[in-house]
Amino acid sequence: MKHIMIKQFLIKQKKIAKGLYFTYLAHRGQNYDEEIFWDTSFYTSGISDRQTISPQKSPISTKYHYASVELLILRTLYNRGIDLNNSVVLDIGSGSGHWIDFYKSLGVKQIIGMDVSKSSIEYLKEKYKNRTDIYFYHGKAVECIDKIDTKVNIVNAIGVMFHIVDDAEWQETIKKISNQLSPNGLLIVGGHFGFINGINVQFDDKNNINKRLRSRAAWKRTLKNAGFSKVEFIKNQAYLHIDDSLPENNILIATK
Repeated sequence: MKHIMIKQFLIKQKKIAKGLYFTYLAHRGQNYDEEIFWDTSFYTSGISDRQTISPQKSPISTKYHYASVELLILRTLYNRGIDLNNSVVLDIGSGSGHWIDFYKSLGVKQIIGMDVSKSSIEYLKEKYKNRTDIYFYHGKAVECIDKIDTKVNIVNAIGVMFHIVDDAEWQETIKKISNQLSPNGLLIVGGHFGFINGINVQFDDKNNINKRLRSRAAWKRTLKNAGFSKVEFIKNQAYLHIDDSLPENNILIATK
């Protein structure tokens, strides 16, 4: 087990090192077009939890990844005494609907889903076609949030915000999330929150950047400017215990 932990730690560090080189030395890549990327280069073999990570990913490691993130969210909700009954959740980057099912199982009143992928939205509308408590918007979050006519209690954005690679759009999205949250509402973000800001770590086959990691300091500063009062970072060490490369899965909890 120790050799797996060392291996996984080194894989993460190598990814960061490559990102630093490409970002600050090689100046590689340009921002991708997220509105076409997911449908033309990613969701080419259907929609599922596994597809949201990688078509080549093991179903077992996929469930392991999601379960590790779920535990951190559940721990936070329970320890804070948060009752989700009658709550409204906004799920950004709904993908295959994993987090919609997760929050519905906890008794939330209503869920608003959104995704930039047309294939994802079509899949979700069919999956939940008989539900009147779940509805969807197609497009970028920064544009779709303006269409919501109700305040929300939780904004869930797991494995999503680092795919907004334009910094101005990322900041504006956070401002609009804050405006949509009710007092004491929560923003829950899954990703990587290190010490170095603006690292481009993932590129498509056309050299387009589709993942940018921001630092804790950048997150704190942006969240404070958007009106959040408290920010908590929760480290997820689950990736160290499985011999498969998993996405960045630490948790940020911001309180309005």
